[in-house]
Amino acid sequence: MATGNSASFTLTSAETALYKKTNTAVKSAIKAFTEEWSWADDTPDERIIPSANEMRLVVDTDFEKGVASIPEGGYEALASSVSPRNGTFSPIQLNIRYSFSLLYQDGYNRGQGKQGQIENQIRYQALKKMQALQETFGQQFYGFTTGTKAVVAATGSSSATQGNIQLKDAFGTTLISSSTANGKAYLDGLFRAGDGVALVRSGAIVEFGTVVGLGSSGSGYLSVNFNAACTPTAGDLIVAANAVTDATLAGTDYNKWVVGLLDATTSASVHGLATSAAPNWASYQDSTGGRWSYAKQQKAINQVMNNGGVEVNRMVMAQGVYRDVVAGEGSALRYASGDAFDFDWSFKAKGVKIMSSRLSPNGTVFGWNNAVFTKKLLSDKPPAEGGPDFFSLDKVQDRSLVQASMNFIYFRCTTNRAGMFIASNLTEQ
Repeated sequence: MATGNSASFTLTSAETALYKKTNTAVKSAIKAFTEEWSWADDTPDERIIPSANEMRLVVDTDFEKGVASIPEGGYEALASSVSPRNGTFSPIQLNIRYSFSLLYQDGYNRGQGKQGQIENQIRYQALKKMQALQETFGQQFYGFTTGTKAVVAATGSSSATQGNIQLKDAFGTTLISSSTANGKAYLDGLFRAGDGVALVRSGAIVEFGTVVGLGSSGSGYLSVNFNAACTPTAGDLIVAANAVTDATLAGTDYNKWVVGLLDATTSASVHGLATSAAPNWASYQDSTGGRWSYAKQQKAINQVMNNGGVEVNRMVMAQGVYRDVVAGEGSALRYASGDAFDFDWSFKAKGVKIMSSRLSPNGTVFGWNNAVFTKKLLSDKPPAEGGPDFFSLDKVQDRSLVQASMNFIYFRCTTNRAGMFIASNLTEQ
């Protein structure tokens, strides 16, 4: 008996070669913006002519004295005058670059070539560089002019591959805890995989490297591939180092940051003017710790007015501190009458803009009047989502490549250190 043919069917999965690969638009799956980028926009512009020679900050830091209550016909008061004091400042230059080929420029970015892009390549490249610029600006908003991002906590062994560098002291200050979970997470967030870093010891370069990610011990540790074998040593500073070719200290961010909030409120000298020479050139500091409360806040506000003569209208509060305040007030509402608190699950102060971001240093609260800083932009500040139009183009010599470059040049001056405060070691949730 003859056997007929078996039934056969063609499934779509067998004919995928007939189909195109398709894509969605690029979806954002990260927090790509930095709040601090806009926080300084209302800082007054400094009225000074930029100079490559020297720019001096002239500040009134001393109280006058010499009032005499004299008898009729008596001797008059001693004639005396105090003089203002001088500091100096200079701008910093933040540079970002990306590149593309002439094949892209003259081929894939013209005519039908554009149809193959799910998003314009150079617009995407420019946007990502702008995001990196904002994050660096955000870190500088808090840091020191030294440019320190963290300090090596323990001495390791000699190797080019350093997979477990223990970190401490974000921005180089002991006021930011390194031992708590929040403190370790904060240190982690100061570094991105692929970023260039360098070790600096006693003001000298040790070695350059590239961040890999978290160290093998997890949070609070950093993995770095250095260009040559070195021994990370306790006390070494870790600074950003993303310039090409230059293998000297000048190729790093060391001593190239602006005065940030930590610098302005805690340093012994700011803009070259030392507190030892001008005792009133200092901020109110509260390191007693505990929960941030209305009493602590009011004392800090009083100190700013009493010593700096200004009202606090800006505050930055670490996210963990903010959560702890909310938890504390929430508990109080459970055990006290509703009339005891005027609390709507947000921490408020009359006339004060309270801000917080992931870059706000853990365990801290800063307060200031926005007029105690001044700024000067020597180049245009691009918008947060600035595109290729903000970059200048340069053909790479003898290569079928183009470099796109943008410089953001600015300075920020601290003009009244007594007009700000810092509270540290605060309880967090």
